[in-house]
Amino acid sequence: MEKRWAARRPVHVSVDLRYKDIEVVNCQTRDISLNGAFVEVQQLQPSVNAPIDLVFRLGEPGRCTKYKVPGKVARATGEGIGVMFEELDISSFRSLREVLQS
Repeated sequence: MEKRWAARRPVHVSVDLRYKDIEVVNCQTRDISLNGAFVEVQQLQPSVNAPIDLVFRLGEPGRCTKYKVPGKVARATGEGIGVMFEELDISSFRSLREVLQS
């Protein structure tokens, strides 16, 4: 069972998913926290505990910065996947914190 250490907020952010040799672009988060996110995606159904990378694009269109965050699949549904972040570098952590505080 997935255990959450931080409250998730409904935040819609564009994210790309990288799983094995598959990349699914322009997905949307449904909610996000500093520990994980739920990503709406039907094209990809990885197994629970599978490693996956999320690439967030934050900022203004045309001037956004990409942040790659490694994670693992915590759950998978017909609507998408719940991802628990494995590690965040300080820049990614600060950027996600800004998104959550806005």
